[in-house]
Amino acid sequence: MATREFSLSFEITPPTAVRPGIPFTIPVVIAVNPVGTPAQNVQHLVVSASLRDESGSGAATGLSGSLTASVRSRSDNAMSGYAKFSPLTISQPGKFRLRVMLSAASYGGVITKEYVDSTVIHVHAGAAAQRPTPTQVARLQRLTTENLDISAANIAAWQAA
Repeated sequence: MATREFSLSFEITPPTAVRPGIPFTIPVVIAVNPVGTPAQNVQHLVVSASLRDESGSGAATGLSGSLTASVRSRSDNAMSGYAKFSPLTISQPGKFRLRVMLSAASYGGVITKEYVDSTVIHVHAGAAAQRPTPTQVARLQRLTTENLDISAANIAAWQAA
């Protein structure tokens, strides 16, 4: 069995309820950290997002937006850091999970290293407008120091939405 090289976690989670066809108010941010020593031939880390059914066992359709992001840190592309997905939209009603997969690109090709699923996202017409929580705002403010195109103006706009 291969040794685990990275861990993935949601730094900013997707909302638990959204309206169909309406973009998520704030970005989904994934934290990537090495666990042990990553392979020496890894040139670039990429995280991709896909939609799964409520149980996470099957693929689902209807996710759109920026579905691929490089892992970035203060030092630009990195072996640890963050990936940002924004804007994301789910077009149809239902209950889903967001799956993010970490892939490592090397001269030999691309290999999926890890994946993690979100909690259930309930997509329905009656979902309340999304507002960032104080914890999310604090995390977004901290992430402005990373290389993620998140600025104080972005945070103010998300809070006002």
